[in-house]
Amino acid sequence: MAQPDLLGELDRHVATLVASPSTTKVDARLFNDAELILPNHISPHQTLDLVKSLAALLQTIQSDPTPVVNLLVKLLEPFTFDDILAFEPPIDLVTGLNASAPVCINRLMLELLGKATSKASDAAVLAGLQGVVGAIVSCWLTTPDVGIAQQAGRLLIDLLRIDLQREGGLGQGLVWKRVFGDVDVYKLLFSLCSLQDDHKLGKARISLAQARLMDWSSEIADLDWATVVKSHHVEVERAYGVTEGEGLLAFTVLGMVDAAEDLLMGVSLVDFYTALLGTKTSPATSPPLEWLSGKGVHDRTAELYLKDTDSIESRFLYGPAANYLAKYAELSPVHYLGSHMAGKVNARLRVALDLSPARWAHAESPKYDLHLLASVPRTSLLVHRSSLANYGDRSPLTLLPSKATNADVLNTLATIFHGPQKEELTFPPSASNGEEGSRSDLEASPARMVYYNYLAENPLFWQNITRHADTIALADLALAAINVIAAITTANWSTTSTLAMPNVTFPCPLSGHLAILCPPALEYTLPYLLAPAKSFSHLVGGRGDSESAAYRIGMAKFEALKALQRKIEEEARAAPGEGYDEILATISRRVATGVTGNREGEVGGRVATMDM
Repeated sequence: MAQPDLLGELDRHVATLVASPSTTKVDARLFNDAELILPNHISPHQTLDLVKSLAALLQTIQSDPTPVVNLLVKLLEPFTFDDILAFEPPIDLVTGLNASAPVCINRLMLELLGKATSKASDAAVLAGLQGVVGAIVSCWLTTPDVGIAQQAGRLLIDLLRIDLQREGGLGQGLVWKRVFGDVDVYKLLFSLCSLQDDHKLGKARISLAQARLMDWSSEIADLDWATVVKSHHVEVERAYGVTEGEGLLAFTVLGMVDAAEDLLMGVSLVDFYTALLGTKTSPATSPPLEWLSGKGVHDRTAELYLKDTDSIESRFLYGPAANYLAKYAELSPVHYLGSHMAGKVNARLRVALDLSPARWAHAESPKYDLHLLASVPRTSLLVHRSSLANYGDRSPLTLLPSKATNADVLNTLATIFHGPQKEELTFPPSASNGEEGSRSDLEASPARMVYYNYLAENPLFWQNITRHADTIALADLALAAINVIAAITTANWSTTSTLAMPNVTFPCPLSGHLAILCPPALEYTLPYLLAPAKSFSHLVGGRGDSESAAYRIGMAKFEALKALQRKIEEEARAAPGEGYDEILATISRRVATGVTGNREGEVGGRVATMDM
């Protein structure tokens, strides 16, 4: 349909809808066509006229207005927030945000208000609009529609972010004053999420509001920790059981959720603690951790993981509590190592990971325990002879098997043995870069020691790893085994630790790629990496497309080989004449043959594997 004809037909249809709203149905196909074509092919004057006619239609329409709203949203994309406020008659934003309005109308209002998040001055203007911020808060916490709730919550966060007063910024803090300084708006955050108030939401929708407030609060805490902690309106906070001097965070953490009556909300609450730990935290200091510890929340949450019970509460909260401890150990390693927690966690891990070979190979993996094991500082996984480091007389890492095992175990070993991830260099360097660098140094040396300690207790480790890597019928296990090879090849190790190395009969090179080229790894890893990739072509009914196990395993193996090639190239340049050139030449010849390798006589098999 030509553009003028489409615009004319749409105008006629809109006029009919206005004249006979009860007898005329919305032509959804016509509006969809207009949404795709008109915004980019009509003049600004035509766009404004169409917007006005559609806005008038929304006042009288009696059928589903979604197609009309979708077109309006598209037409209004180039309009600024000032343009929106200049419309005559003014848009009733507060009414449009009411949870009783159609969802599409809520979405339209939020789209229009979202235009204020691009400039601090627009956010300041929005903060001054009577009732609008309160309407956003009410819409966010009371709507039954998940999409609208996410959009409204994100709008509030974006407004607060651009309005934040900071050095060199343009934010005036007016949105913050409206949310936290306006007693009516501030009270909504409490009343709509409290079980003690008599309102029409019902318990299920109050639980939704509580979950939304928790997600939102963790992001706001990251923007301005002091604001969520301190008191703003004593009379509001006292009415909802908050201790004098405390603020929104105390209500959210301590007074909002009845975890004993609602275990699912208890899970959300522990997840909220975990999210809080990630705000305003560095390896040296953590205001959220100090706050949670001061309220007794930290130890209570840890006990949910550490205590050995089979209660319903434990079954629900064990995993979230393990994730909390993992985040704590990862983000605050100095505090973790200096507390009583490291020894207690190791003791619990030794119990949780003490499984039979059959259970490791065939039962459900203890994924929460493995995640925690991979997150604790690596030095706590070493057996220390000093009485100052009470981490136990046996490392829980030694309980992870390499023979009768599963993919989660091997991926955990890969994470631990690889060492810390190398941070990207930024200019100018920030304080966080220095903190991350110091933590990397602390983790890089124990990673090497943990690997050699494990290898000393598992002399058949590399034989088992290459056997798993070559078993394409167990794709996940094979990929995890290759991940172990790649992780050690590219390991971030150092030798700064003063701890003694284990008494072993094999060499202990300073880098991971050299460890791959030394016994006991050498006789297994290099022959495996240099061998052609296997395929399913010899199996009846075997698939061979590019998503098949054979191809994915072959590609992972090839990438691991190329990683080793790059490391040996660096070594050859750094130490010419040490024999690395010959090893590099052998690896390069294999790399040149591609993923599958040059296997004469198996061309048909290779084609079948790639399903060409």
